[in-house]
Amino acid sequence: MDENKILFVDLDGTLIKEDLSNLALINCLKKYPFKLLFYLFVFLIKGKPYLKKKISNNFDVPFDRLTFNKSAMGYIREVKNRHRVVYLISGSHQILVDQVDKHLKIFFESFGSRKDFNMVGVNKVKFIREQLKIDTFEYLGNSKKDLPIWKHCKKIIYTNASVSLKEIIKNSKLDKYQVKEDFTK
Repeated sequence: MDENKILFVDLDGTLIKEDLSNLALINCLKKYPFKLLFYLFVFLIKGKPYLKKKISNNFDVPFDRLTFNKSAMGYIREVKNRHRVVYLISGSHQILVDQVDKHLKIFFESFGSRKDFNMVGVNKVKFIREQLKIDTFEYLGNSKKDLPIWKHCKKIIYTNASVSLKEIIKNSKLDKYQVKEDFTK
């Protein structure tokens, strides 16, 4: 294994069982239902990053209610112990990703959706390559949305994958490494 590689870790469904954008949306629906209607209307014009920012603005991540993937946390610790750099990267808004980063204190830096940029799928690759100027990296993910990212890695590192995603991974010619999910409290 190349010890100089950088590891990017997905948040929703990978590091935690929950989806922070969904939790923020539910919170906004409960606390600000009329604002949410307005946000949804403007979302049709301004797009998903706008909506993610608006619902994230007044949301404090409920860490006591989150279910962390203990195996993923262990894998991250192993990687860091080999003096590799680990980043958190997520489709959730930067506001929420920053809260997780500050809470865990294990990542070199964290990146999430922002302004007019939805940090999912090919956009993650675009950000990593164009903004961070990183060409060689590994990625720990859990979703079909991660397939375009793994195409740019030499190895698929996955956890908490659906049966259909596991089948796609199994048929891939890339090396594979499964981090068995452990979402016990």
